[in-house]
Amino acid sequence: MAIEILVVDDEEMIRSTLREALESEGYRVSDFGNARDFLRYFQEKGGEIILLDIRLPDASGLDLLLEIPKIDPDVPVVVMTAYGDVETAVTAMKRGAYDYLPKPYNLTEVNLLIKKIIQTSMLKGQLNRFREKLETNYSQLIGENVKMKILGEHISMASQSDRTTVLIRGESGTGKELVARQIHLQSSRAAQPFIDVNAAAVTGTLLDSELFGHEKGAFTDAQRQKKGVFELADHGTLFLDEIGDLDPNLQAKLLRVLQERRFRRVGGMSDISVDVRIIAATNANLEIAMEEGRLRRDLFYRLNVFTLFLPTLRERKDDIMLLARSFLDQFRKEFSKDISGFQPDTMEILSNYAFPGNVRELKNLIERAVLLETTNKIRSSSLPEEMHGRPRSQSMTPEIMDPGKPWETPGFNLKIYIDSIERKVVSGAMADTEGKKSKAASLLGLTRFALRHQLKKHGLADDS
Repeated sequence: MAIEILVVDDEEMIRSTLREALESEGYRVSDFGNARDFLRYFQEKGGEIILLDIRLPDASGLDLLLEIPKIDPDVPVVVMTAYGDVETAVTAMKRGAYDYLPKPYNLTEVNLLIKKIIQTSMLKGQLNRFREKLETNYSQLIGENVKMKILGEHISMASQSDRTTVLIRGESGTGKELVARQIHLQSSRAAQPFIDVNAAAVTGTLLDSELFGHEKGAFTDAQRQKKGVFELADHGTLFLDEIGDLDPNLQAKLLRVLQERRFRRVGGMSDISVDVRIIAATNANLEIAMEEGRLRRDLFYRLNVFTLFLPTLRERKDDIMLLARSFLDQFRKEFSKDISGFQPDTMEILSNYAFPGNVRELKNLIERAVLLETTNKIRSSSLPEEMHGRPRSQSMTPEIMDPGKPWETPGFNLKIYIDSIERKVVSGAMADTEGKKSKAASLLGLTRFALRHQLKKHGLADDS
């Protein structure tokens, strides 16, 4: 994800100029003409760097310097002042501004200041927040199962080298992106960018541009130069998810980057060198993909340097309740619920469930249960109906409805009824195929893309 810069200035021309210049460097830019719109956005979505004009139509930038830390104390703010207004600039610095830019400013000067911020205070604050977030999410990788202990050792080994390419293999929901982030955080690149790209999400020219960037005029919609994720991840880590679904036309380009550490933007005439650590992940059978000609063998061998295999939750059933308690602790704090544990029948249901969506599905189930629970222990009634050996609701369970006239069932709701059937069928297909998406999609008469949509829709898995 690119760094987002918030530009706050009442002059449209200044906002437009800054937006175009910063976007050409690969940053995301949101701009605002007044303090009210800026504060509303910043409270809801945040931002990583703020360029703030001192004089706004509805507030003083100096006053905003006192409000911004109440929302996010770590975000660096650069104030923009009239040339020669030294007194205001000094006041702004005393109120916590990172630096100031006198108007009219040089765009090169702006760019250098942004890069300085990224390399110093901003990344330190981001790294601290990232560590806190990762410590919470890392609970997905805990476990007493021997396979998880071996995985932990392998993560440490992979982190010791900051150049070795890593391939992470495992079903959806096993935590592949989390493992990639953990490798990055434990490596010497921890303070540098971690950027993730789903290779299956976009194809063709769009993915080419996303990965390698493009020059202005390279194709119809290329209105300005754009940096790709390889440039944005320079000195850091690039995580390529769903690598088994990468467009065959782009596989040769990726191979070249892995071999030579350089590439060309779409429409470019010169090579760009980068220092990027590649971590790839897949839930596909790459050996079959090679046999069918969908994956280049030379690319596979370049990726398959240090491979980590993530076990399914079915393979580590002894960790289910350990994970469930960890998620319970996380969500009871998040939702301020006084819940101390699980009822015995709830633990039995969780321990015996197949979890086709793996740890992600378990996490979603516990979050849902904590929201629904009204007592101090999670009851089985707070779990989805398909996990039970018998239907829980006389009004919404498809099995006990008259298939000809389900609407005659008290409390009938068509959307809930269809969703319940969909989730049960998709969950069953994933369980029968041991989480293999291609086989499950074939059983259901769906494309892999459509199946991924169903898995996300019903909280059965994510794309990691």
